[in-house]
Amino acid sequence: MEKLGFIGLGHMGLPMARNLLKTGREVYGLNRSKGAEQRFVEAGGRAGGSIAELTREADVVMTCLPMPQDVEAVYLGDNGIVQHGKEGQVLIDFSTVSPGVVRKVAAAAERKGMAFLDAPVSGGTVGAETGTLSIMAGGKPEIFARVKPVLEALGQNIYHVGEVGSGTIVKLINQLMVGIHTQAASEALVLGQQLGIDSDTLFPILNASFAQSRILERHYVQYVAKGRFEAGFAIKLLHKDLSLVNQMADEQQVELALGRQALSLLSEASQTELAGKDMSAMFLYQQSKLLEANEG
Repeated sequence: MEKLGFIGLGHMGLPMARNLLKTGREVYGLNRSKGAEQRFVEAGGRAGGSIAELTREADVVMTCLPMPQDVEAVYLGDNGIVQHGKEGQVLIDFSTVSPGVVRKVAAAAERKGMAFLDAPVSGGTVGAETGTLSIMAGGKPEIFARVKPVLEALGQNIYHVGEVGSGTIVKLINQLMVGIHTQAASEALVLGQQLGIDSDTLFPILNASFAQSRILERHYVQYVAKGRFEAGFAIKLLHKDLSLVNQMADEQQVELALGRQALSLLSEASQTELAGKDMSAMFLYQQSKLLEANEG
């Protein structure tokens, strides 16, 4: 049975790696913060040691990393995965970066006889915990078929969408809509409050009407109604994703009027103490803008 390696045991990566243990395979985990790595070991995983050691052990190496520069460093750095990889190995990146970055990694991997899939995920920490993520994969169909049993331990909605880079394109389009819906939900709830409509009254009506969205439901039920905004997916990460999707659109000369406005607001919020809070805290940012306007 194939050995698996997982690099990046963060909010998403740790529960994903834990779900891989349920396949009965030997799973090696590696993380910059060793506390998360220890929690993985306590769940039955093996410590990965270094990137080189994990790569030498695993038949399939997976990564879930926050930023494009992290992906490039882990795959293409002097002590990275590609340098220490072996022919026939499969590499899967679940991160949200740019099509250019994943194509660069894929080309380097192919030169070493390795296969690469870009397979970003959607569904948040709840989906990661429950193994119900949506996974959108780009790469060779035969490689996707080979590792699909592994992906099925992580998600319920698993799609092969084309060549390398296609998965990332689909994920960025998803994030474009997440950013716009986040702002729409925030503005709607704050406007309602300002006009004297209690949010507990407004939300179920919107949620049963054409205004309904999974983002509205997520943000309100899990965060706004509870008044707690610890990050499941931070504002600063949504800002990163909207930056990438706007860059992608610019390269194709596609105008994203709402996407650019959402990016501008996320950029402003990322300069405040809310940057590390959950993206639903754009509701708090909208409230702060209203307060500033009233004081002005």
